[in-house]
Amino acid sequence: MMGDGGSIFSARWVLVDAFHSRKDCAIHVQDGKIGEIAPLQDLTSRFPAAEVHIGENVAILPGFVNAHHHCFGVNLVNQGISDDLLEPWIFATAGAAAISTKTSTEYAALRLLKNGVTAVVDACTAGETARLAEMKVREKLEIYTGLGISCAVAPGERWQNRIVHQSGQDHAFLTKLPEPLRDKLEHQHLTRARLNPAEYLDLILRLAEEHAQAETSDVWFGPTAPHWTSPQLLKEIACAVRERGLRMQTHVEESLLQHLSAGRPDNKNPVAELADIGLLGEKLSLAHMVWADEYALREVADTGAHIVCNPSSNLRLRSGIAPAWKMKRLGINLALGMDGTSLAGDDDMFAEMRLARNLYGSADPLGPGLTAPDVFDMATMGGARLMGMDQSIGSLNDGKRANFIVVSLDRLQGPWLAESVDPVELLVSSAKTSDIQSVYVGGSLTVSQGKVCNRNEHDVLENINEEMQRAADQRLSTQDYAIVRSALLRWYDNWLTHSAQLR
Repeated sequence: MMGDGGSIFSARWVLVDAFHSRKDCAIHVQDGKIGEIAPLQDLTSRFPAAEVHIGENVAILPGFVNAHHHCFGVNLVNQGISDDLLEPWIFATAGAAAISTKTSTEYAALRLLKNGVTAVVDACTAGETARLAEMKVREKLEIYTGLGISCAVAPGERWQNRIVHQSGQDHAFLTKLPEPLRDKLEHQHLTRARLNPAEYLDLILRLAEEHAQAETSDVWFGPTAPHWTSPQLLKEIACAVRERGLRMQTHVEESLLQHLSAGRPDNKNPVAELADIGLLGEKLSLAHMVWADEYALREVADTGAHIVCNPSSNLRLRSGIAPAWKMKRLGINLALGMDGTSLAGDDDMFAEMRLARNLYGSADPLGPGLTAPDVFDMATMGGARLMGMDQSIGSLNDGKRANFIVVSLDRLQGPWLAESVDPVELLVSSAKTSDIQSVYVGGSLTVSQGKVCNRNEHDVLENINEEMQRAADQRLSTQDYAIVRSALLRWYDNWLTHSAQLR
């Protein structure tokens, strides 16, 4: 609890943002906001009533922003669902345990907090009806804000092309499968109840308006991808985005098969389609963009749209490596997302930054890749800009929300550390979640030594176990999955071969 004079936190380094750090300084926090950064002695003399926290060999850095996330509950591999190409993997994940929104979101939120993530864009499935979708969004908002996490909830759905990317070909693909398996996939993917597009539009408009003045929470449009959404609904969303200033996030150019087949009869590039509809702009964020070409990236840059890179997810689902160095060169605002599929399934943002830094080099060995400050910016201010919350989160500038992480340097320092070392380089290259001493949200201690302070984690884990045991297992058997996978890959191979012959 802070005294009337606020609190003072000292550190070996205070990282204001990715490009500015202060050595042997302290920060003053008052009423949940960042105040002045100055030498400890200066602050204690000016604020004698402040509660003082002496940081022994620590760095203080802004809370991370996870700009694209899915709450899968228990890690998918723990449910027997292995990584694969994106397209067959979607069939496997349809069998994941259907635990409650409350439980899966609580579990995800606690994991993120312990990893220093204090803001998140939650890309979730909308739900079967407007009533259920509203309950889901409200539960998520309540959980995140209750823990102090800034959030944007972006519900979406796959309204069409639910089995294969090409329009109108779902039933044709199902005829290639044995009848019992065909019936199961038809139930899981085609006949499953989905929120009506008109009701979806009305729901997001209403909830977004309700949160229009909220500093730390928002509701966005989140259609899963252009090829899974009708052009008419995208046009209606575009009107809302333009007229009401609402935001949208969607998956685009995630896999090679998406890039090649696009899902439209005219095979239009999805970025060009979004541009034609009027959606490409500063209120739009595009997740993945692994296979976007130079022309598409220039359109994104020219309109001010944002891109979320998801390096772990793209590796695990065999999607490839995004051309982030080109995106950066063009001036696109880049953010970092863990997508619910970080490399070790542990939501460690330090590991995600390290992976991004090492993967996102230039195709030219002598050309510029992303630097440590670049990826640190993606994990902080890049995500804050994407969320439209850059005036309140993402850095430790005066007046911003006091969301920060205290990281021990003991392990990183080892037996010797050069005085001239760049703290951002050190943290991106070597830090782990286990180095986090504490996490503060709105100036309040939220995580201490790996434990969340204001929530009983044991209860959440018990809820997870109970719901997992009750959840009906709809997962495809190993044999059935092998059949579906083989048929799916043959289908795309035949389609691509036929398309090449027509060109």
